[in-house]
Amino acid sequence: MKRLSGVIGSVLFSSMAMANCETQPENCIEVSQWEFSVALGAGVATNPLKDGDHSPLIVLPYVRYYGDRFFLDNTAIGYTFYDHQAFDVSWIAELNSEQAFFSRSRPGTVLRANTLSPDLNEQVNLPQIEVPTSGEVSGDDNVNLPNDVSVQVAVTDLDQKQQESKPPSLTFDDLAKRRWAIDSGILAHWYISEQHKVRVRLLHDVRGIYNGFHSSVEYSYKLPFGDPKYAQLQLKLGVDYKDAKLGSYYYGITQRDTELTHYRYEVDSSFNPYVGMAYNHRLSKSWQFKFTAKHQWLGSSIANSPIVDEGYTTSVFIGGLYAF
Repeated sequence: MKRLSGVIGSVLFSSMAMANCETQPENCIEVSQWEFSVALGAGVATNPLKDGDHSPLIVLPYVRYYGDRFFLDNTAIGYTFYDHQAFDVSWIAELNSEQAFFSRSRPGTVLRANTLSPDLNEQVNLPQIEVPTSGEVSGDDNVNLPNDVSVQVAVTDLDQKQQESKPPSLTFDDLAKRRWAIDSGILAHWYISEQHKVRVRLLHDVRGIYNGFHSSVEYSYKLPFGDPKYAQLQLKLGVDYKDAKLGSYYYGITQRDTELTHYRYEVDSSFNPYVGMAYNHRLSKSWQFKFTAKHQWLGSSIANSPIVDEGYTTSVFIGGLYAF
């Protein structure tokens, strides 16, 4: 039901800028040539939102172009202004993938958040009242009540008033639309060796959608197989940082969503760690077998949002990759 192009792209293709071809030729493509490929297989990308359907991964197209400095990689464009044997630094601009979880583009899709429980301090604790069968209520004043007076009726009236005072349920459709944001900033790679690499990103919202920034640090380890190399296993370990403005825009609940202050929720800045792996095995000149998996834990401030159901996201794909 969701289109998680940004999330899927980060799982299946990790590189946004060319590695130094002298040390890592397997990461390089021919300069000034367009590359078109498609992944065919089976997989799923989970959606952490309440009532948010998971996305099947079946057909995933990709487009890449790398010039001497300028490059295009699916939904990202960039310009490499510093290229060294061990380092490269680029400017990039790309779509922010957070909105993909809130997509309602498919016809007939109706997403609703689960009913939110009221705060405990809004509940009325009724006193315990015992009515003797004789109709008398024991006490200091020894007040006699008529037999036709029902204390239960009074309790029921209080219950009814309590229920009427509760705000109506907040649903997913009540939320304001989350818009696509475009992020721009710095992407840097440090090629420690042929097998070890560190990637750093620092991006800021340039459209003024959420007016914040996010960053990430990722370490990856590659283990090639064969001579010449016909397969490669890659392991990743990283953490995404999202500031409070980004978190509150997408996962918070403000006046734009509802006038009821009962449901208001602000998100603090959060760290979201993740692990991933990818295995590629070349079958022919055009075909590769591909398996990828990524699991990310959401920071507590995002995970505790009333519109979030699961404190993690997972993407898994297995299939073939065909390069045209």
